[in-house]
Amino acid sequence: MKKKEWFIHVVLMLGLLCSFFAASAQSPTDTLPGDPGGITVTKTQNLAFGAFTCGATGGNITISNADVRSSTGTIMPINSLPYFAAIYEIDAPVGSIISIMNGSSVNLTGSNGGSMLLTLGSASTGSYFVTTVQQPIRTIVKIGGTLAVGSAAANPPGNYTGSFFVTFTQE
Repeated sequence: MKKKEWFIHVVLMLGLLCSFFAASAQSPTDTLPGDPGGITVTKTQNLAFGAFTCGATGGNITISNADVRSSTGTIMPINSLPYFAAIYEIDAPVGSIISIMNGSSVNLTGSNGGSMLLTLGSASTGSYFVTTVQQPIRTIVKIGGTLAVGSAAANPPGNYTGSFFVTFTQE
């Protein structure tokens, strides 16, 4: 079978006020030109870490692909803002094999100095899946991530930005 590759580039815009973090991914909805059996990927929800405080030494805050939030170190989650995994809807013919490859970790840089490391988590479908739903119903793929946050001194309040890539390959 001839492989059809389709790359979806997701741009991540992040904002952090040391007690609030929301990740935003933007991607176009595209199909392979002239290919009625191609794949369409639509981002329908951004990755959001909700509100939290950094504490004295920092740590990690994680959102799983099942929308479960956890933290380590002195990161203290606050339940004042929603948190959730990114959601992508995959539209492909029944029986299509779809592989998902998350890019490597991304170093986010702050507008007032500092940097944080964002590492994408695994997809809710695993690294590959076979589509089983008839079009126009779409397969839902959720992807969480872990944000390594330093102390308030190392990560001053401000906007933290960077980009990551997620590749969906239809075989």
